[in-house]
Amino acid sequence: MKLLYRTAEWHALAKLRIQTEGSLRLLDDLTTEFGQLLQQFRDLTCTTFTTVELPREAEARERRKQEKNTTTTTSSSQADNKGGQGGQTRE
Repeated sequence: MKLLYRTAEWHALAKLRIQTEGSLRLLDDLTTEFGQLLQQFRDLTCTTFTTVELPREAEARERRKQEKNTTTTTSSSQADNKGGQGGQTRE
């Protein structure tokens, strides 16, 4: 129950339109505590449940992995073309 309350409290502080030194300090402290509570939740609660990845989740993960590899390969080949010799020059 504490995790739920702290989540709502953190969210409310993070959404403030005008921050003060005090609210920023509180948000910083609360972020640290929130992280600890999430780790505690992961260590205590999540271990009691057996979970499996759904086929569509596995497919989506694989697609993202392939897209990332494609983007990385494209980015590195573009960088090679931009900085390399043999480019066209204007006179």
